[in-house]
Amino acid sequence: MADPYALLNSILTLYTWGGVSLLLFFLFAIARFFERKSARQSHYQFFLLPAVFFIGSALRYCLVGDFVGDLLADLSRVVGGALVCSLGYFLLRLMTGGR
Repeated sequence: MADPYALLNSILTLYTWGGVSLLLFFLFAIARFFERKSARQSHYQFFLLPAVFFIGSALRYCLVGDFVGDLLADLSRVVGGALVCSLGYFLLRLMTGGR
């Protein structure tokens, strides 16, 4: 029989990264709304890329069964985090006019 704690860990991992991806979808929607209303290009399509990386890393963690030590999932999480930071800063500068 499978370890119930490992199953709970996998479920909570998917739930957490699914929530993060949902928040990233809201950032995508804000960027899309800003581009349509202001006629300034926000490249809102790129805001879905971090969600893809985070969901991919969460699925990889669930398949491996351990949250630590999987190089592919860790790199995917780092790339997703770097994209969130850079895209969020870009959108902030675009929306505030560089102030």
